[in-house]
Formats: sequence, structure tokens, C-alpha cells
Amino acid sequence: MNYLITHTKKLLSLVILLALLSNCKDYNDLDPATDDSGDADFTSYVAVGNSLTAGFQNNALYESAQKYSFPNLLARQMNKSESFEQPLISNPGIGSGGRIELTSLDPVATTRNSNQGAPINQDDKPFSNLGVPGAVLVDYMNPKNAGNLKERATDQTNPAFNPFYSLVMEQAELSKSAPNLHNQVAKQNPTFITFWLGNNDVLGFVTSGGEGQSITPAANFTNLYQASAQGLAATGASVMVYTIPDVTNIPFVFYLRTQLEQQGAITFNSSSQSYQLVTENGNFDIYIDVDGNAEVMRKDDFPLLSAQSYFAKVQAGEVQPPVQPSTAIPDELVLDGNLATQDPSDSELERAAAAVAQYNGTIASVASNNNFAVVDINKIFSDIFTTFQSSQGQMGYQTDGLNLRPVPGELFSFDGIHPTNRGAAVIANQSIEVLNNAYNANLDKIDVAKTPEGFPVAN
Repeated sequence: MNYLITHTKKLLSLVILLALLSNCKDYNDLDPATDDSGDADFTSYVAVGNSLTAGFQNNALYESAQKYSFPNLLARQMNKSESFEQPLISNPGIGSGGRIELTSLDPVATTRNSNQGAPINQDDKPFSNLGVPGAVLVDYMNPKNAGNLKERATDQTNPAFNPFYSLVMEQAELSKSAPNLHNQVAKQNPTFITFWLGNNDVLGFVTSGGEGQSITPAANFTNLYQASAQGLAATGASVMVYTIPDVTNIPFVFYLRTQLEQQGAITFNSSSQSYQLVTENGNFDIYIDVDGNAEVMRKDDFPLLSAQSYFAKVQAGEVQPPVQPSTAIPDELVLDGNLATQDPSDSELERAAAAVAQYNGTIASVASNNNFAVVDINKIFSDIFTTFQSSQGQMGYQTDGLNLRPVPGELFSFDGIHPTNRGAAVIANQSIEVLNNAYNANLDKIDVAKTPEGFPVAN
């Protein structure tokens, strides 16, 4: 159970070949970009966001992946590669728990590289890519240090300390009583801005099984987004914003359960409407911990990708199987649904889904009021996931002769949250499509097939 994806041997051989070849293929080998900006002005492009903007992959931020961050790919199509600066980190990068790397292909197996990379170009601040892994919406304006950004950025004794703030932001800004990302944007006199914040306002809750960071209340999100939009509009730049993906469309939430079913380790009993553990002695209902109470695992309960090692121990006989209320799967490893209680307010899944819907309503409304272009990532990912489901897991996003399924190692990296190089190219192409339509531009799209997969290989 230490592997993530089941492939055929033929496909596995192709994956390792491409992974190794990707280390030899230079970024500049991609098709040259054209310069046709239409009504937009790309003189100074600044990207605002979190780990999805930063180029975070496989649980770490590292240079060989940052080269394929969607803003960097977008800047290249704008012919702004030389002026678009990113806070580069040497391989294997920086990430809690270490970068996820391939160790085997038959079956696909991974390990964590506990080594840490180091900053490469801190003298190049301010950076054009202001994607801060872990950033939340309040960090953009941070009125009166409302998001405690100063403490999270500078106090290493604070449980919420985040080293990425000091790597991305200037020290002069962090020394202020209420530092914020907007000041880092405004000082660069941007003419074009991409803005993708809000994911982490719900994602921390989801990835912790409802036990970690709380969801930003919808009313607070609306106030913060409106304030952010005012700041963005005040720069005079053209602005393109992004919606928040549905939490059930990311592999971190849905993929482990799918994988366990494919392996025959668990099965869904349609009669009892419950999931069961398959054993030599028969099938038994699986129990999950829901706020201290044991409940039977049902159709909208999702064991998270973080539960992978837990199930590996169950299969190895190191942990008691979750077939009794007293041995239920720990709460933090499951995003529970509401079929058992029929009360959405008791469901982690429903609370997260409701927040995403409310956030996206705010984004659409604020963007319309401020004449911002919108890249509807939520719809794009939802359409891909629908295709994946309707094809029994065989099909995903078709582009340039590729079939990229929404699973780790294809559209998503091995952490189940962040896109691969090719996933980032897909996001960049969707951005280009919206940009061309909104600003009468004619930027070339990226040939995704020429974008190396770039899977990190251990040793």
C-alpha cells in the first residue's frame, strides 16, 4: 500500500523513460511564443496566489518544477520570460515532510526526500511570482494584521510559522506592523495581474479531515475579496482572477478510495449502502471516527490520501482493521459526508462544498463589478472529473494527443493537490484562452505534449 497509481507494465516503462528524459529536455526547447497582446499590456506581469501559483509540486517548492509554474509558462507566451522573476529554490526544494520522489515503477512506489533545498536568487526581489504556499485571502490586504501575517511570517516559534513568506516577500515589507502582498504588487507598477487566492481558505480544513484550519466564513471571504479587488483595481492593471476548485475533484480527497476499490481491498455494499473491508473471513463494515463517534463509512465519506500509510499498516497487520467502532479510522484521515445524519451542517464534505460555492459566487460577482477576466478553474476541473468518472477512470483531459486523467502522476503531482508540469501547462492554456477572448489578444497556446512530465526520481 505504499504506491499511488496502478498502471500497466507498458505504461510504467513509458513513464520512467519520460521522467528521465525530462531531465535532459531544456525548457527553452518548447515552441517559441509570439507577441500579440491585443488590448492587454504585458509590460509588467505580476502573479498573486498560493502554492498553485508558486509551482509547488510533489509536496515541495523546487526549481525544476517552478520553471513550469503556470504563471511562468504564461509569462513565456507573453515573451516576458527574462523579466518574470520567481523565488527559486534548489532541488529537492522546501516542503514539510520532504519532496515525494519515485523509487519504483512496478508497482509505482514513492518515498520522501528529507533533504532541503536553499534559496537561489533572493537578491532578485521583488519577485514577479508572488505565489506563497499556504497563503490565504486575508494575506493580500491584511488590514491591521488581521491575518496575523507578521507572526506567521517572522515568528519561528509560532505554530503557524510559514517560511515561504520570507522567501517570497521583501524583508522591508515583513518588518511592517501589518505587511501584505498587495504592497509587493503595487510597487512593481504592474500592467497585468493574475490573482488566485482563496483555495487555502477551505483546503486546510479539507486536507486535515476537518480537524485543522477552519473554513473562512463566506461573509468574511466576500469582504476580503472586495477589498482585494479594490486594491487590484487601484493599480490600473488588467486583472484576471481564478475560481476555487470543488474539493471532491482533487485526488487528495477522492483517489485513495478509488484505488482501494480497484485493488479489491474495500467494496461498496449496495444493500447496506456502506463500504466494507474485504478479508479472508468475509466482508465487514468499515467504521470512521466522526467527531468522537464511530459511524459506518458511506458513499460520500472519503478517506484522504494522507490515510495511505494507515491502510498500509492495516494490510500489514500492524494496525487493527477498522471493522469495529473502537478501531474506527481516525477522524483526521477522513472527510466525512452526510448520508448517515442527513444534516449538512454535520458534514465536513458539505461544509467545504458550500464554502467553495459561496466563494465562487463572490469571485464571479466581484470580477463582473470590476471588469476582471475570470478563469473558471472550478468548471474546468469539474468537467475533467466528470469525464473521468463516466469513463470508469479511463479518460481525462484530452489535449495535444495526451489523455491526462485527474490522478497523481498525470494531471496532478504525487501529493494529490498540485498540478504536474503538464497540469500547469493546461492551466496556462486555459488562462490564455480567457485572456485572448477578454483582451482581443492572440497569444499562442502551449503544446502540452512538449512539456516534460518531470517526475522527481529518488537517487
